[in-house]
Amino acid sequence: MKFPKPGVTKEKEIVTMISAERMLIHYNQAHPNLASPAKRITQKIIDHTGNIAIAAGWAGAAVAKDAITGHTSGMMLLRERKTTITPDVVAPKALPR
Repeated sequence: MKFPKPGVTKEKEIVTMISAERMLIHYNQAHPNLASPAKRITQKIIDHTGNIAIAAGWAGAAVAKDAITGHTSGMMLLRERKTTITPDVVAPKALPR
């Protein structure tokens, strides 16, 4: 399973979510020689997901916790903001006397 890249979402969507289940899938794919596959989100899985998010072109990643249980429900992938606003040079006008 490939890790999502920023180009798969609309540019105006600056935050995209990856579920805890997908985090585990990506971790287990990258570590096929584990005695048993990872089943819970730990700090090393969070770190792994954050690192592959950066490598895939995301500006960063942040852990998303479930509001009720406090368990990690996934990670938010943050798109780099692009702006279409360009500064206009405006010459100052003399004030009337």
